[in-house]
Amino acid sequence: MELRLRLRDLFVGPAKSAFIELFRSLFVGAAAFAGDFVTLTLLKEAGGVSTLLSATLGFVVGVVINYILSAFWAFRNSNIKSGVIRFAVFVVIAIVGLLLNNLIIAVFDGPIAENMLLGEMVAPKRYYMIGKIVATIIVFFWNFFSRKLLLFRSNAKMT
Repeated sequence: MELRLRLRDLFVGPAKSAFIELFRSLFVGAAAFAGDFVTLTLLKEAGGVSTLLSATLGFVVGVVINYILSAFWAFRNSNIKSGVIRFAVFVVIAIVGLLLNNLIIAVFDGPIAENMLLGEMVAPKRYYMIGKIVATIIVFFWNFFSRKLLLFRSNAKMT
């Protein structure tokens, strides 16, 4: 019964601990990553759009998914009452994430691919995908901690 209640707490109701907020952020991040990566890959591979434009448009899709799920499920409580200001702060945090994202992808798509630093385990024209995975991990932590500190207050215990 205890495990069942704990599993329910992960998905339903207010986040009662920092662990639940982190779990929900990972879940939100996975959903946002899926939208982002699918958009990036479809635009780049099927649409012939440049890597950085595809990455930027994919990132925007991911930010929208992330905002909706974060604001209405993962955190709920905000330090900022105005929805417009809250969204503006969210977007500023996302822009920094976008810059990190595109920088990392550009490095993987450029110098790392040109010098085949990953060897032949990945075709150089696919290095951007590895860059996207690395960028996602780094940007996830940037987003979580900056949103937690600047945007969403919490009464959650660190358990």
